[in-house]
Amino acid sequence: MTNFFRDKNIKRKIMIGNLIVRIPSADSTNNYANGQLQGNALPEGTVFLAYEQTAGRGQMKNFWESEPGLNLTFSIVVFPDFLEIRRQFMLSKVVTLGIYTALSKYVENLRIKWPNDIYASDKKLGGILIENSIMYSSIKSSVIGIGINVNQTDFRSNAPNPVSLKSLTNQQFDCDMVLSEILSGIDRYYSLLRNGAEEQIDREFISVLYRLHEKHWFRSEQEEFEGEVIGVNEIGQLLIRKQNGEILDFHFKEVEFLQKD
Repeated sequence: MTNFFRDKNIKRKIMIGNLIVRIPSADSTNNYANGQLQGNALPEGTVFLAYEQTAGRGQMKNFWESEPGLNLTFSIVVFPDFLEIRRQFMLSKVVTLGIYTALSKYVENLRIKWPNDIYASDKKLGGILIENSIMYSSIKSSVIGIGINVNQTDFRSNAPNPVSLKSLTNQQFDCDMVLSEILSGIDRYYSLLRNGAEEQIDREFISVLYRLHEKHWFRSEQEEFEGEVIGVNEIGQLLIRKQNGEILDFHFKEVEFLQKD
């Protein structure tokens, strides 16, 4: 396993999760957080945690299913004005690595599935949705929505492959404890990013990518093809090398993993 958190010489104060706002119900914690940003001076790292999320959102208007009280649905507000817009995918790396390091001690075969999902083997354990506000060619604020399946075992939506910590381990989890560990992991990586450790973050992110250097079938708009994931470029595109050696790059939703017998 990759040796993470080599940041002992970096002095930092806890930022992510220093303030946690708990709300009984929200349509979407990202919607709620974005509303709170309007006209309010929120401390960076503020977390909005919902016991119940009635219309949780994933990428491209996908729905995030979560039974009340059984899982984690929350959003984090940050102000990464130090980050160039072209490098905004670094936020996705920071967040998924923070989640990965928190949960990998409970679950085997954990991986980060590009661009923003947490997978256990071939099943989805969690996902993130980042919404950035841009001003004067810089990122003014980011709302990072996170959903983690913790104790739910019955999934009724048409999502193809959900799984939870409880399903994987046959153990009941304390959601507050899991939340604390995830926030701590994200805080460490966000601190690394603020301190310019982008190469380390890049290296660790690539090392735990789902299907890295494995032959697999993919579908793009043009074709179905066999290839292997070899990394992610500076602007967050997935890099896949075809059997003939050609390297293709894809934005989100331009390529999908196929399950072939």
